[in-house]
Amino acid sequence: MADFYEDCTEQDDVEAMMETGAGAVVIDFWSSTCGPCHAMAPDFAAVAEHFDGDPVRFVKIQTDAHPELAAPFKIRSVPTLLFVGNGKIHDAIVGRMDPQALAKKTIWLLNKTEGRGLLSRLFGQ
Repeated sequence: MADFYEDCTEQDDVEAMMETGAGAVVIDFWSSTCGPCHAMAPDFAAVAEHFDGDPVRFVKIQTDAHPELAAPFKIRSVPTLLFVGNGKIHDAIVGRMDPQALAKKTIWLLNKTEGRGLLSRLFGQ
């Protein structure tokens, strides 16, 4: 099975995700010692596969291997999912998300990032 998400291990990659115009990114901060992280991993992969071809990236950052990548975000608990659109953190969820909730939140992020909300559809903004 192909990976439909990226493992982020470099500061430059994090900086690129947080740039204006970088698009929609779902970031999963996880740890190798975290049971809920391991339990959520197949769901994260399945949702990433479901959105393959959509303008959203799914990224995993292992906090115990790369604490320097989590530090700027002040990650205190894992799993923590950040929903980033064009360099702005729109929401953060601490704790395991089921696949339906993650998919729904990803659609919300795409709408927010791409201006596909109700007002945009009505007024072309």
